[in-house]
Amino acid sequence: MVKKKSKQIYECSVCGKEYNYKRDAENCEERDKERKEMENIERVEKFTITENHLKLLKKMYVDWDDCEFGAPQINPKRPYGNSDVLDDIAEILGIKKTKENVEDYDKEEASKYSDKNEYIEDLEWKDEIYRKFNKLHKETQIALQICLCVGKFETGNFVKKETYDSLSWKKSGETIERGLD
Repeated sequence: MVKKKSKQIYECSVCGKEYNYKRDAENCEERDKERKEMENIERVEKFTITENHLKLLKKMYVDWDDCEFGAPQINPKRPYGNSDVLDDIAEILGIKKTKENVEDYDKEEASKYSDKNEYIEDLEWKDEIYRKFNKLHKETQIALQICLCVGKFETGNFVKKETYDSLSWKKSGETIERGLD
């Protein structure tokens, strides 16, 4: 909750940064909370891989990074082929922009277009949709690690046997088998 420090100063309760306007402090809090949530995704010890995770993983663009010995990497600028990551995610998941899921839809402005979809396509996703897509995108990190660890791209519930060992993922109810122990 934003704290009012004086008549003109508002403080973000998460990071402590001060703002002249309450809305700016509230926006800072929201961004900080979202950032912390994204950081916590990496620390999970139980995870469910969904069809949506697999759909995204199947569409990822893999490059080769020549740094040091070299290694495959997911293209960080265009993980799904284009630089508009959110629209790529929506297309992969089969979600189209509608007046209900975009920001600032203006019926009067839309009426100026012969094709209303053209108008809608230029609008940004609502914050709620943006956060859902961003979270799903971030979760592909864990989903990919699990798929590589268990040797299968499949949905299901998975657990990490060892807290700090990202190679200890197993399908819930299965035992881990490592070939080179």
